[in-house]
Amino acid sequence: FRRVLFRSPFSVEELSTEKGTLSAALAETRKQLDELKKQQAAAEARVQQFQELVKKFQKLADAGKLKVVLRQGRMIIELPTDVLFDSGKADVRKAGRGTLTEVGTVLASMPDRRFQVAGHTDNVKISTARFPSNWELSTQRAIEVVKILVDAKVKPENLSAAGYGEFDPVSPNDNDANKQRNRRIEITLVPNLEEFVRLPEKS
Repeated sequence: FRRVLFRSPFSVEELSTEKGTLSAALAETRKQLDELKKQQAAAEARVQQFQELVKKFQKLADAGKLKVVLRQGRMIIELPTDVLFDSGKADVRKAGRGTLTEVGTVLASMPDRRFQVAGHTDNVKISTARFPSNWELSTQRAIEVVKILVDAKVKPENLSAAGYGEFDPVSPNDNDANKQRNRRIEITLVPNLEEFVRLPEKS
């Protein structure tokens, strides 16, 4: 019998290099999988947190005094300003003060969370000595809400105030119903840093 020898088309060095490349690719894939698992766990935690927030405000939501919504990844308590303020004013109505006190009582039960209070208007311009534009009106409304929340025992260091004027609408300002939706106070639950998950970097 004649012995036939087969020679591999790959050298030992080439095989070693290929093995190293595959090992690196496998390690990177595992790394990305771990990141995706962390993102999924964080997303599930946010869903649970949102459900708990809805439950805390269920009574007020059922009464039509506010809505708890999830918008662009943010958990938001939304209150229509028409219930809280007279048109063009920043003084909180008596009924609105009662609602905000109830909201503050719930927020005070979450002392480890931070909240941003933001005022929003429709696109109807205002120009008075006190409020030269909707920026000032929306910001002052947010500040007045913050004061009431502090009176309801929410920690001042957990609160901030902002005014967006007419520049962050939730609906087009093309009819009265949509303008009414845009006139609102939003109390946003500010995420803790540990709730942010680093996305896998693209090569």
